[in-house]
Amino acid sequence: MSSTPLTKESNTNPIPPRTADTPTKVYKGGCHCGKFEFQCRHPVLEDGFEVVSCNCSICTQRGYLGIYIPDPKDFTLLKGSETELTRYQFNKKFLTHVFCTVCGSGLFAMVGDNKVFGVNVRTLSGIDLEKLTLKKNNGRAL
Repeated sequence: MSSTPLTKESNTNPIPPRTADTPTKVYKGGCHCGKFEFQCRHPVLEDGFEVVSCNCSICTQRGYLGIYIPDPKDFTLLKGSETELTRYQFNKKFLTHVFCTVCGSGLFAMVGDNKVFGVNVRTLSGIDLEKLTLKKNNGRAL
């Protein structure tokens, strides 16, 4: 089985630079069973936009594709209670992965002191994954 080698850029900051002129859009997402819904503001996920494909054990096993929301004001839980979400940390525990307590969908991760949200693009509504570009990230090295 062959694997694609990771590029040198693979451990760079996965948050794309954003200026006041960067066009953004509000995306809605949620878990499979509908218990939790959220919305996030992010630069427009247009053709070729890079999403993070991390090779760490949890991202590989669960098939996560990530985008990052650097400002907590741009992420809102719309349905379900934050206290009802299941949290999971492993290895160096700098990420807190968050799951639905009913269906187990991996919704997002909180980085550090919950100041950055990593959202699983696969949980967003209306995204054509075939039109996005995967940016490999060497999460195993973290």
